[in-house]
Amino acid sequence: MNIFKGQNLLEFSARFKTDLDCKKYLSEIKWRDGFKCVQCGHKACQVRKDFSRTCNICGHTESATSNTLFHKVKFGVRKAFFICFEMSTSAKSLSARYTAVRCKVTQNTARLFTHKSERLWNLVASTLWMV
Repeated sequence: MNIFKGQNLLEFSARFKTDLDCKKYLSEIKWRDGFKCVQCGHKACQVRKDFSRTCNICGHTESATSNTLFHKVKFGVRKAFFICFEMSTSAKSLSARYTAVRCKVTQNTARLFTHKSERLWNLVASTLWMV
């Protein structure tokens, strides 16, 4: 998780203040080589307020979180970033109870997200959102 390497909690909090900050970061990483519509292959798009992209030809809208670990998280992208930060900077693995209390989500939600992210890290050395 190179994104957080050498960062402390204060630096992390300053960089990712809102969900929109996280989505902006994801969109910069996701489309660093340019946008290409997954439906029609067209390359021109409009950037939306939430940093999603809408194809100029077919109108398909793709969010910055789609096809990433953060797709359809129900508790906010910033909380998901925070959980990943905690996982990457902690010497030991995090318990679902600890994560639930820290992020104010249910224990089951915390367990499911941490398992999802652990599986992803085990399968892929670097994901779309890591630099």
